[in-house]
Amino acid sequence: MSLLGAIEAGGTKFVCGIGKEDGTVLERISFPTTTPEETMAQVVSFFEGKGVEAIGAGSFGPIDL
Repeated sequence: MSLLGAIEAGGTKFVCGIGKEDGTVLERISFPTTTPEETMAQVVSFFEGKGVEAIGAGSFGPIDL
């Protein structure tokens, strides 16, 4: 079964998770939003090496990818 990632990008905190296709959440982390460099480093660190096949992201404001 595929592992899927999720990111909720907010102005005060980011929430990242990994789950299965059936909706089972396997792992979750929440951390404060700081600078873009620090915040994205934490996101990458969370997902790195975990075999996630796809990541969906939701943002409550503009996002620059």
